[in-house]
Amino acid sequence: MRTLIQKLKKRQRKARHVKFLQITIAELNNGIVRDVILADFQENKKIIICHSRLQNKAKLLKKYNRRMKLLVY
Repeated sequence: MRTLIQKLKKRQRKARHVKFLQITIAELNNGIVRDVILADFQENKKIIICHSRLQNKAKLLKKYNRRMKLLVY
């Protein structure tokens, strides 16, 4: 009985973590898209000026997507 309760708690904890990751990934993705749309363009070179905040969000998004794949599959 004790092992069944532990398995149930572990499953619930994992489900909460997966849901948290899904929400965080969605927020990061929306933030990246919003920042790119509002980014400054250089008129002559047509290059997006990428801010460090945007790079950090992209790295976190990649990290969280990897973590999600490990948890779900």
